[in-house]
Amino acid sequence: MAKTLLSMPDLRRRVLAEIRQQPDCHNVQDIAINRVTGRTGNNWSLCVLSPGAADANTAARAALYVQSVLRRDYDLMTD
Repeated sequence: MAKTLLSMPDLRRRVLAEIRQQPDCHNVQDIAINRVTGRTGNNWSLCVLSPGAADANTAARAALYVQSVLRRDYDLMTD
């Protein structure tokens, strides 16, 4: 199944919305989407920059989960 290509801003919005739906993460304020090159299968990764009122470890675990789920369906557009 082909992955959907998303621009950086669209992917960022989708990822942040998904993280905020995870338990105790509704206040996550900011994330970073990083372009990954030289790897097959995945061309992006993410990290939480500002967990807001959420526990930083909880937000980081949520980000890893969301990353693993969304990587199945979405790739980052090339420039």
